[in-house]
This record gives sequence, structure tokens and C-alpha cells, in this order.
Amino acid sequence: MNRKILFVDDDPVALELYKYMLQGDSDIMTAAGGEDGLVLLRNHGPFAIVVSDMQMAGMDGVEFLRRVRQAAPITVRLLLTGHIDLKGAVDAVNEGHVFRLLMKPCTQAVLIEAINTALDCYNMGREERVRIKLPVRLYRSAGDLKLQSAHTVDISPSGARLDGLKTPLDPGEVLEIECSNRSAPYRVVWSGERGTVTEGQAGLECLAVDADIWQLDLSQLSDGEALERARVVQRRLLPQENPSLTTLDYAGDCIQARMIGGDYYDFLDMGPGVVGFVLADVAGKGIPAALLMANLQGNLHSLYGAALNNLPQLLASVNSHFYKHTAQDRYATFFFGHYSNATRTLHYVNCGHNAPILLRRGGAVERLDATATVIGMFPDWTCGTAEVELETGDVVGIYTDGITETVGRDGEQFGEARLLETLQKNRHLEAADIVRNVENAVEQFKFGEPRDDLTLVIARAR
Repeated sequence: MNRKILFVDDDPVALELYKYMLQGDSDIMTAAGGEDGLVLLRNHGPFAIVVSDMQMAGMDGVEFLRRVRQAAPITVRLLLTGHIDLKGAVDAVNEGHVFRLLMKPCTQAVLIEAINTALDCYNMGREERVRIKLPVRLYRSAGDLKLQSAHTVDISPSGARLDGLKTPLDPGEVLEIECSNRSAPYRVVWSGERGTVTEGQAGLECLAVDADIWQLDLSQLSDGEALERARVVQRRLLPQENPSLTTLDYAGDCIQARMIGGDYYDFLDMGPGVVGFVLADVAGKGIPAALLMANLQGNLHSLYGAALNNLPQLLASVNSHFYKHTAQDRYATFFFGHYSNATRTLHYVNCGHNAPILLRRGGAVERLDATATVIGMFPDWTCGTAEVELETGDVVGIYTDGITETVGRDGEQFGEARLLETLQKNRHLEAADIVRNVENAVEQFKFGEPRDDLTLVIARAR
């Protein structure tokens, strides 16, 4: 079991204290700043956990963890800070995708509990494997001749177990693994010894961020039919019709990176001339995220009738339920707003979500910034509310980061600038056409398979 932990802090006393708190339990390395931490990550990884201070010279904790996420997406990320404001908490979630926020001074008991929970999460994530036999070819490097052939025993997004090796592999060596003309670099983690039951086998870790050389057809999997049924059920949780509004044209869509996922949007009938707009991004992917998405949807539908009278109270109840009934590393960014024909006003709460874009008729661009932190991460949670009045021709774009973080051929992300440009070019169209054209722009830009769900809601004032 991997118990390697990297602590990054520009306070040497703090680093020594963390090592003392966890002495004997884990393999601990320390770095005096973000740049040093990235060097250790490259040269001494994989690490199960990275714990970073927030305020550091040169590179703050959010930026460092964002880069850790890119370089080692499976590594669990924790942020340790003496103080954090709303913006810092939002950035930590949206950019660093942190597992846990810890406050200084952090007691030994709190730190140990957080580390043990994070280790469980790391190892559970790595054990979510699919047993399937796929032929692969191994190369010393991309340009070398074939080293040998083998086949998979099981696979996961982070690695694979191979069998049928004629020549043992050396732990630590890096190979290019090819499957169906798709390839990626893998590091040998372990190699079966001669005369043992694992002879001819090896465990490998993928070194490419979010690489997917398997791209499985569900017909290859024994549970494919069950997943297809789950996909159908989940699609039915998304809105099937739009409540009528005379002053607002709106539409939405969700394209899932896998058969099922954790993005959720909804249109809620809140009485004559009033519609609620919901968009949420549940942390994680696949079945676990889908189950939490369904939990969130069900809880919201049982409570939203009170939203017009007290939106903060409604969302506090949603947060409490989510916090009590999910694992501690699970949370969701969440946007909830309700629009009224009579006032042409959108009242909203943004719970740590990417700020929706508001294009004004005259060309001005506004952001519907966060008014609260994410739901499900903290037991004591409060939110602020905000409102905007929409005039004819104004367009609101509410989206998940699967759109802006879609990667192109050169490794560059689609980004908010391209999203904004696409919205501006299509702002004169109906909402459904704007949604479709944004999706087409992302599809044309992306290179390879999508790594996250893409969800977009467009509202255009009439």
C-alpha cells in the first residue's frame, strides 16, 4: 500500500512538526515551497497524498495543488491554512480540487484522521478496476521496436495489471504501452518474481494525465447492460420539460464523459411565472458521483418549495443532508437561482461554482460570483444571496468546468475566453441553438476522449 506523503510549507518548523506527528506511520517527504514540491513529485512519486500550506512565497497553495492535479491526478490533495476567505475556498475547490481543508493550528488527532481518510480514498480509487483481457504491446520508448506482447488482467484509469510477460520487467522503468493503436507512458510499480503465483505479471501506473488507451465498448463488459440501464435512469433525473416563461428563453444539456456521471442541472416549476435554475458538479466521476447526484436531486426536489420564502434556509438544509449522508471527501459546487417573469429578476446563490457569465445587451460582461462555499464539505454552512435584473437581449451562461477544461491537441484548455467568444458570436440565437453551438465548438476543439462531464444552461431574456 502506498503511504507516501508530501508536505509543502515554507515554514521549516511546521514541516518538522508534521513529520513528528506522523512519525513511523508513513513515508514522509517535505518541500519548502511549491517549486521544490513539484520537483519531488516528478522525481520521487507517486505520492498517495500531498498536503500544502496556503500562503507561501512564490507559489500559493491553490496554484501548487492545481499543478499537482495536472501532474498526478490520482494523488489526494489537502490544503492546510491558517485563514481562508470565500474566494480562497472556492479557488481551492475549483482549481486544486482539494479533498479536505484543514485549519491551522492542526492537532495531531485531526491531522492523523485526515491522513488516514485520504489514504483510504487513494487506495479505494486505485482499486476501482475492471477485469478484462485486452492485448497490449510494450515498448521501451515511443520510437523503439516492440519489447514484448502481453494482455491485461484488470485496468483502471490510473494503471493496469498485465499477464503473459515472457521477460520480467524492472520496477521503476518506464514503458510505452499500446492498445488498439493508442499508447501512453506507464511506470512499472511491481513485477512478479519467478516461481511465484504472479510470475509473468506486472503492475503499471499510467504517467499521462487522464490518458485513456482502453476506451472500452460497454459490450465488452459483463455489467454493460446494467450501466446502460443506469444511464437511462440518470438521464430521466434531468429536466424533461421547461416550465413556461414569457420573458425568458432557456435550455440546457449534459454530455457525460462516462456512461454515468456527477453533473446535474434542473429547471424547477416554482409557481406561475417563476422557474428555478439548478446546476451542480459533484466531486468525482462514474458510479459514486452519479449516486451522489441522484441523492442531491432527490433532496432538493423534496425541499425546494420553500425556496421563494427563504433561499439560504433551503440551501442550508441541502448542505446539512449532503454533509451527513456522504463521505467526508464528497462535496458539490452548486448554483441555484430563481427567475420571476413579474420582476425580470434572477435571485441566486453560487455555492463555490464557476461564476456564470452574464452578457449584457450592450456588450458588457458580468460574472455571477460565489456567494457561499461548496455544499457538503462543512457542517456549519451559511450563504449570501445576490440578484440581477435581466433586460431583453441579455444572455446568461451557467456551465461546469468540463467545458472550460476540455483539452485540445496542443494540451491547451478550451478556457473561459473561448467560451465567452462562442457565447458572443451566438447571442442572437435561441437558447437551445446557443447550447448546441457551444457543444459543437468544444467538440471541434477537443483532442482525445473527454475527461469530465460537460454541462451548460443558457438563459436569454426576451
